[in-house]
Amino acid sequence: MLIMRMALIEEYKSQNTWRHWESYLDKLPIKKDEVVLDLGCGPGYVTHLLAQRAGKVIGIDLNAELLNEAQRSYQGDTIQFITADIKDLTKLNLPPVDGIWTSFAAAYLPDFSPVLKNWLNLLKPNGWIAIVEMSDLFAHKPLEATIEDTFKAFYKRQLANNVYDFEMGGKVRQILLQEGVTIELDENKEDEELVFNGPADKQILTAWENRLNRMVALQDFFGKDRFQSAKSQFLNCLGSKEHYCEAEIKFIIGRK
Repeated sequence: MLIMRMALIEEYKSQNTWRHWESYLDKLPIKKDEVVLDLGCGPGYVTHLLAQRAGKVIGIDLNAELLNEAQRSYQGDTIQFITADIKDLTKLNLPPVDGIWTSFAAAYLPDFSPVLKNWLNLLKPNGWIAIVEMSDLFAHKPLEATIEDTFKAFYKRQLANNVYDFEMGGKVRQILLQEGVTIELDENKEDEELVFNGPADKQILTAWENRLNRMVALQDFFGKDRFQSAKSQFLNCLGSKEHYCEAEIKFIIGRK
C-alpha cells in the first residue's frame, strides 16, 4: 500500500510539470498581502506557487497522505495545510480571505452550487475566485463508437451517484453567475497530457495508463475483459498521428 501511495505522489509530480501553472497564476489578480485558500490542494505544488505571490496561503485537502507530502515538501510562515473536506468549511474557523483557488476539485462535488455558496461566505467583498476544471476527460478520437458510448454512460452513472461530474468544466461559469459572481476571465487551456492533438509521447501514455489502472469504478463498469480491450484502444488512439481531442480545460476567474 505504501508503494502505491508513493507511486500516486510521483504521478502528481509528473502531472504538475505538464500543467504549466505559471500561465494560470500570471492571470490572477493576486496581491502580496493577500490571504488565499487553495481548496483541494493535493501535495501542495500550486499552494507553494501561490505563496510566492501572496501573504499567506491555506491549503486544504481531505487526503492525509497527499497533505503529508505537502507538509514535507513545502514549509514556511506563509503556508498552512489543513486536512479537511472542502465540501464543508464551516467547522474550520477560517479567516475571511482575499482569494480562492481550486484546480480539478469541483468535479468531485457534483452538487456544486451549495458548496460554492459555502466557499463564497469566506471571501471578502470584491474578493476573487479562480477555478480550473475540465469537461469530457475521455473525449479523444478516433475511438470506436461503442467505447465512446460506454464512457458517456459511465459519466451519467457517476453523476447520478453523486460521485463525480465529468462535464463540470462546462458548468462552472453558469454556477458562478447564479451565485452573483462577476466573471473576469473565461479561457480554454491547452495541456500536454489532458488536452492536446497529435500523438502522445511515452511519458504521457504511461500517465494515462496509470490513471486508467487506478479507476476501479470504470473497470467495473466496462467489465474486466472489455476494459482491457478499451484501454488498449484508448492508448492506441492517444499515440496515433490521427489523434485529436475534444475535451476542454476551463480556467475561470470571478469577482465577488
